[in-house]
Parts: sequence; structure tokens; C-alpha cells
Amino acid sequence: MNGRMTASPSGISASGTTAVNDQTGQSGQLETPISKDVPYHTLSKAILFTDLDQYQHWHHVAPMLAKFLVDGMYSIHQQYEYLCLFAQLIVPVLGPYPTPERNLYRCTLGGNMTVELSQNFQKSGSTARIAFEPVNYQASTGCDRFNRIAVNAFFSQLQLLVNSVNIQLHHSLSEHLTLTAKEERNLNEEQLAKFEVKTQYVLALNLTKTGIVAKEYFFPGIKCAATGQSVASACFGAIRAVDTEGYLESACKLIEAHLQQIKIDAAFLSCDLVDPADTRFKIYIADPHVTIARAEEHWTLGGRLTDEDTTIGLGILRELWTELGIIQGPLSPSGVLVKPFLPIMLNYEMKRGQLLPTPKLYMPLIGISETKIAQTLTAFFQRHDMPGQADVYTNNLKAY
Repeated sequence: MNGRMTASPSGISASGTTAVNDQTGQSGQLETPISKDVPYHTLSKAILFTDLDQYQHWHHVAPMLAKFLVDGMYSIHQQYEYLCLFAQLIVPVLGPYPTPERNLYRCTLGGNMTVELSQNFQKSGSTARIAFEPVNYQASTGCDRFNRIAVNAFFSQLQLLVNSVNIQLHHSLSEHLTLTAKEERNLNEEQLAKFEVKTQYVLALNLTKTGIVAKEYFFPGIKCAATGQSVASACFGAIRAVDTEGYLESACKLIEAHLQQIKIDAAFLSCDLVDPADTRFKIYIADPHVTIARAEEHWTLGGRLTDEDTTIGLGILRELWTELGIIQGPLSPSGVLVKPFLPIMLNYEMKRGQLLPTPKLYMPLIGISETKIAQTLTAFFQRHDMPGQADVYTNNLKAY
């Protein structure tokens, strides 16, 4: 997921410069082009981390984040702003750095890391995004085995730097979607052993050109194991508890009817951390049956969505599915969704003022070469009036 610099980083000549590009900080007359990772290297000389874990997290993630910001045409000021925010706010809550000899708390993001970078592509350009689970070492020692403490400590810091963040929904939804201390105490060892991954919260910061948009993902599986309810029941119950005037009831009923018909439970819920009246709720599902027919069924909620936007989106879904050559076939469900066994995933967005939910589908790309993916998406960008993305996507991907 606006500027000019006068100081020259080490090893880069400033002679012969005239004007600096507002987006990249680069001048067309520089004898040596400025590398994409100059802000990362410059900040690395000026930041002191409190321990080796933080140092390793920074040097593992920051170079890629720096490239995302340059490729997204962020101003040089925003590149430094967002890298500094990552170093000062996020790195300290990523927990112990994973190494083979450490038996650490596992995050649902996959692999051994508690942080994941991604990019969202739109006609206006790409947006850098950081998803992470705030965690501390107590989650690995057993003192806080479900990692319930770190997220609130992080929010107290986030609100000091990002005043647009509203955590009212965090408190309201947590009550319905995450373990209470009493529920945790009531879980026996047999129940606890079922959850290799104990994530209950994941946060994401969309680093937009106009500021930070924070999102929170709730994973109620453990709560539901303790209370005996389905994830869908917990998620819709949480939405209804905060949507006291019923603005989202129509959309909720459509999604509920579809899930009941196809006998699939919800996976998790997300919301924007803004004023509750302006937030977007998203219900996520994961289906191990990877077929185009199944994807179409989910996209239209079993034929319940027939509006123009959904129909246009369905055509685009079919187009990309076919051209990417998505590998089809039913997969065995797994408690931990790890490569290479990835399902179809979708979310259904609900927002005040919209009677119908909006679907979004995530295609599993396992078994498809990166070259084919890059070529397909470049052609897709060209056809759909995104020439800026088409021109740079393949080269940017190679650089990563």
C-alpha cells in the first residue's frame, strides 16, 4: 500500500542537480540514479534499536517497504515518514525475531514472521500496506499464550502518532470475538492443543498518500471453541451488537443465507478503525473447493446478487481466472492454511448506506509461475485503463 532534499546521502553526488521530482525525490540530471533503498540506508545510520530482535526485524522488512514506497510514487517526505513510523511504532511490537532454534508464538500471517507487506493496485497507483500482529515474548513463554495483552499497548502508542485512528470498535468487537480471561482459564489442555496458531487479532496500516488508514482483523475461532458457537454466528452477532439501528441487517441476512446454503462457516471479520458510522465491516470465508463454478457461486451469493457492479465484477473474475490458469480441484481443509494448499478466499463488505454487500475474491496462485502472473497482470492493467501500472509492474516485481 508530497518534496525536496538538500542533503546528499553518502556515495551520491549532488552536483549538477536542478529540480527534484516531487514523487521520487530523484532528479533527471543526477549523474548517479538514486537507489530505491536510500531512505532505508540513511535511516539505518540514525536509528538505535533496543535489542537484536528489533534490529533484525528492521533490516529484514524495511528494504522491501522502501521499494514499495518508491514504486508507489510516494513523495520523499512520505517515504521517510512511513519508514520512521515502521521503525519506531511497529518494529518494537513484532516480538522475538524467529530463528530455527527458537520455539516461538506463531502468527496466522504465515511463515514464522509476525509482519507481512503487500500492495493494493488501483488506477490511481499502488498503496503499500503493513499487516502485523503485535506480540511480546510473554506469548512464547506461556504467560500470555493467546497474546491478549500486546494489542492494547500498541494502540496506546498508535493513537499518539495517528490521530485519525478510532479504537471504539476494537473494544466493542473484542468482547464478542476474543477470549476473556475466564474463558481462557476454562479451556483444558486438550482444547488448547488443537490451536497451533493462537492469533486473535491482526492489524493492518494502509499507507495512503493522504495518511494512514488502520484496519483490524478478528479471528474468533478460539473464542468459538470455548463458547460452542460457530464463527459466523459470533461475527454476525458482533456486527449486530454495534449496529443497533439495523443499517447492515439486510446485507447480513444475504450473507448468512448463502453460508447456510453451502454449509461453510465464516473464517474471520475485519473493520476499519474509524468512526463506527463510517466503517466497513468485512466477513471472510475460505473454501477448499477451488473451481470457477464455486468462485462464481460465492461472488453472487448463490445468485442473490444480481446488481450491475456485481455482474461487471463477475466478468472480470472469469477473465483473470482463465488467463492466470488457476489450478482447480478440491483441497483438503486444514486448520492452518499453509502453502501449497491454499483455498479460494472471499470477503463481503458491508457499510451503512449500502443495502447489498460487495464481494472481493482472492485467487490462489500456487503452481503458477511468477513470469506468467506478471505477464497476465500487465496485460490486464493495459486492458483496464491502468497504463501506469502496466508500464512498471513486471520490472518492479523483478526488483523484489
